[in-house]
Amino acid sequence: MSDVVIRPATTANVERIAIIHVQAWRETYRGLLPDAMLARLSIEQRMRAWSDIERAPAIIVAEEGGVVVGFGSASMARDPLLGTDGEVTSIYLLDQHKRHGIGRRFFAHLLTQLAERGCTSAGLWVLDTNMGARRFYEAIGGRTGPIRLDERQDVALN
Repeated sequence: MSDVVIRPATTANVERIAIIHVQAWRETYRGLLPDAMLARLSIEQRMRAWSDIERAPAIIVAEEGGVVVGFGSASMARDPLLGTDGEVTSIYLLDQHKRHGIGRRFFAHLLTQLAERGCTSAGLWVLDTNMGARRFYEAIGGRTGPIRLDERQDVALN
């Protein structure tokens, strides 16, 4: 892989982030979530969700050769059950860009941004059947925390 640049996301990145968000969900959660749920994912809906990108607490992208290949985000913890004051809300890379150190760089960058905002602890939510993500976070020192049920459309996630 050539040099990957990690930088803050801008409004110019919204469409690419939405595309990656949908594709990464379909790649990562195939076999873990119902096919119908993955088929309903919409780039347009994700674009609306990410449209206020420059007002969000921390959204970063990884760029390789001028092309965004992944993104990550963090905020103040949204659920007290997490038991932390900061939360890594997403790290999404397309399959072809996984296992090249980008995820570790994302995580470190997001933790730094949370610390700069005064967070002394950070957590995240991972689907319990997403063994790849669980192994990744365990390899960088993460530990299993609380379990929550997230009901979406026709499926309950935990």
